[in-house]
Amino acid sequence: MKIFAPYFTLSLLFWNTVSAQHTKIRITGMVVTKNGIKVLANLKFTSLKDTSFVKIVSTDKEGNYVLEGFPQGKFKVVVNAVGYKMVEETFQSFAGKTNMDLSFNLEAEVKELESVVVAGRIALIERHNDKTVMNVENSIVATGNTALEILAKMPGVTVNQDGIISIKGKSGVNVLIDGKSTYLSAEQLATRLRSLNSNEIKTIELMTNPSSRYDAEGNAGILNIKLKKNTSYGTNGSIDLGFGYGKNAKSDAGISINHRDKNVNIFGSFANNNNKANEDLDILRIAKGADQDTYFHQYNTQIRSTHNNNYKAGIDYFINEKNTLGFLTTGYFNNGHDLSNGGTAIGQNFTKVDSSIIADNPAKNKYRNQAYNLNYKSVLDTLGQEFSIDLDYAKYHSEENTLYQNFFFDQTGSNYKSPAIFRNATPSFIKIKAAKIDYTLPLNATTKLDLGLKSSWVSTDNDFQFENLIGTDWKNDVNSSNHFIYDENINSAYTTLKHEFKSTSIEIGLRMEQTNSKGNSINDNKIVKRSYFDFFPSFSVNQTLNPNHEIGFSYSRRIDRPDYKSLNPFVYFVDLYTFSQGNPFLNPQYTNAFQLSYNYKKTLNISLGYSITNNLIIDVLLPENEKKTLYQTVQNLDKQYAYDLTIGYPTTITKFWSMDNTLTSTYNQIKTSNLENGGYDRKKVNFMISSNHTFTLSPTTAAELSGEYASSQIYGTYAIKPYYGIDFGLKKSFFNKKLNVKLAVNDVLNSRKARISSALSGLDYNLTQKQETRVYRLSLNYIFGSSSVKGTRERKTSVTDEEGRIK
Repeated sequence: MKIFAPYFTLSLLFWNTVSAQHTKIRITGMVVTKNGIKVLANLKFTSLKDTSFVKIVSTDKEGNYVLEGFPQGKFKVVVNAVGYKMVEETFQSFAGKTNMDLSFNLEAEVKELESVVVAGRIALIERHNDKTVMNVENSIVATGNTALEILAKMPGVTVNQDGIISIKGKSGVNVLIDGKSTYLSAEQLATRLRSLNSNEIKTIELMTNPSSRYDAEGNAGILNIKLKKNTSYGTNGSIDLGFGYGKNAKSDAGISINHRDKNVNIFGSFANNNNKANEDLDILRIAKGADQDTYFHQYNTQIRSTHNNNYKAGIDYFINEKNTLGFLTTGYFNNGHDLSNGGTAIGQNFTKVDSSIIADNPAKNKYRNQAYNLNYKSVLDTLGQEFSIDLDYAKYHSEENTLYQNFFFDQTGSNYKSPAIFRNATPSFIKIKAAKIDYTLPLNATTKLDLGLKSSWVSTDNDFQFENLIGTDWKNDVNSSNHFIYDENINSAYTTLKHEFKSTSIEIGLRMEQTNSKGNSINDNKIVKRSYFDFFPSFSVNQTLNPNHEIGFSYSRRIDRPDYKSLNPFVYFVDLYTFSQGNPFLNPQYTNAFQLSYNYKKTLNISLGYSITNNLIIDVLLPENEKKTLYQTVQNLDKQYAYDLTIGYPTTITKFWSMDNTLTSTYNQIKTSNLENGGYDRKKVNFMISSNHTFTLSPTTAAELSGEYASSQIYGTYAIKPYYGIDFGLKKSFFNKKLNVKLAVNDVLNSRKARISSALSGLDYNLTQKQETRVYRLSLNYIFGSSSVKGTRERKTSVTDEEGRIK
């Protein structure tokens, strides 16, 4: 009770807040077609008295909108939506009527062109000054893809072959799922996202400069993956079934169901994904020697089989129209195994081999997660005063077991020494507790204050065991084994103040975070304790010049703490000459980011960004000259300077062919004094072009073609060569769009692969990594049940941000 006492004290203070008497009016409404189809629309309100501009509002995905604190008087409203006829109406708001319903029925502009019918549709990419939204459920080429593969298709986002995510050339991405942090390391997050299928995802939001309401984690920005939710009273749901084939077979299936009546909403979903995929790795490396260089050709083929299961279940109880109590549980149980075969050829050059090592490294793994959320939300009045509490508990268990079998041969192909056989077990346990309070107080019709508190407690226990095979017995290697325990507590408070003028909106925020951490490497007897306090301000302003032109500016200060795996000094082997190791002495990195944006007619969007990061946390690949090995570790480098320009523009080629194009150009510079035996200064301009084409062939048939090209770039000590790819898909709907069939081909040209060399002058290697990317997929989706009004509510739990660091 002592832990949560401050939260309940604050809740009582908020609950007894007495609001001033308002004479403003709350307007709500829905924009739909005459057949009940929800419409994304813009509504512009002007005064009939002096024709002055009053307000512009957009509907959400369900066609709903809300206007708080609307003045009294006579007004005109104009409703516009792509593909629909404009609606213009006049109305009057009265002082004695504090709530108004103002809904509209739109008529679609249906035109025929050579027997091809065109109607309004939701765009795949939506661009706003504060975020970019990808409507995954509208994408055909995303069919059957995992969340990780879909993220790689989002403008400005790149995902490397190891599943590491970056935005505009910067790592430090905070990935949320339904507003919840994943608390996972980069590798564990990649595993989680590979188990999440496209048929479970509704949208993905990209926020490069989020407000102080969000945790300060993530210098590159926040990616929020929003899962599908049913949106109707009664009982409804959907069934998904998919098959794919590249070099190996793949399948996915899922079911979701929702039941809602006046007082209770019960919902749940289950999804299964089975994936078998190839990955080829090839490294040509030259190790410098005092007298003679040594040439290494390392190659490996891995076949990874995964069996993933995700589930979600919850209940919302509507105590009355203003108070809701909810419970949610989510989790996954995933299993897999890897078959890895490769070798290393060693010689005086790449064609003359003196000796070789043949390796067979099978592995098994399992991952378990269970999370619980208890949520209470109260709408205190009709003016938008709200109060909510979230209590969360989550636990993770992962276990990876790998057997390394290395056999040594001379140039004649004969064994010249005994094989080196060893194995490791890497169990990891993580527990997370968190609590948060959010409070919203409208001070008047144009000003809103948000306040909040949050605390999280994370405990990780990693007991990595390394054993050698001596004769017929396994012997523990105490020098290579390691038991690492990490505990962290973060306490935070935030406030944001938002004010809307006639055509200008300003938001000022401040977040305070106090961090206590302790890392204990038991075998090495290394303990690292830290306690620090930080302030994270944020500011944004948006100016509507006229209905066609809008500009914005934003600033935020952010932090990235080392993920739990990067702090662990345990050694992970790729082969005898390549390994990775954590760094318990990592410090957090801090970023100051600025962004200027321009929006024309809600279509053309241009943004210019600049950021500077101190104590940059980044992966580096370095040589160990004495042993002639390569090792990957994580280091703090001094500074990173990043500039970026993004231009996004959707356009219509013909009445059945629309196109969305994005150009992202970045200039990144990394400067440090602790690499290359002194200084390291690398800079690079690069660009990425992505283009998505949608063809509406009939009201029930559509096609999609998308592609991207990325120029060469520098990432830490890696020099990454250009890459490109093309995807294609077809969609056909039946039975009034209740049954949807999709056929898609990912990476039509089989061109997506990583080609990397060293950006360090004293290191010579060329790495090529090719995954199974060309995959043919067939997907079926069937929607059943009722189709009206509200569904499950969205919530961001208190463990949203901590989960993103479990790597």
